[in-house]
Amino acid sequence: MSKQYYQELIELLDQSYAPYSGFNVASIIVCKNGDVFKGVNVESAAYPTTICAERNAIHTAVTNGSKKGDVQAVYILARNDTGGLIRAFPCGSCRQVIAEQSGNDAIVYCYNELGEVAEHSIAELLPHAFLGDEL
Repeated sequence: MSKQYYQELIELLDQSYAPYSGFNVASIIVCKNGDVFKGVNVESAAYPTTICAERNAIHTAVTNGSKKGDVQAVYILARNDTGGLIRAFPCGSCRQVIAEQSGNDAIVYCYNELGEVAEHSIAELLPHAFLGDEL
């Protein structure tokens, strides 16, 4: 499974819109029922309105009927401003959304330029997650 989405992520990077940072990110999420959703980062001149690839993919899943706890896996690849493929991990905001939408149970796969993958549970990347059950 480690290289399952690698080539698809490389191609998806071209859909990213990152004119300010030059840092393109692509993400594919897989839900427990096997549904697959894609996302890329989309930057904005008003920087706080930028959306990360991971949240873009998850928001698309929710738009298409995914429920809290449905996200099973998140695959990520990035390209820097010199065109090199690099491993990137989810930012804090993405970690929160991944934790919440997976019931703190997703596995996150981060690829490097060779297609090698680092595999981490979201619980490992975001210990003591706030999942909303406390509200």
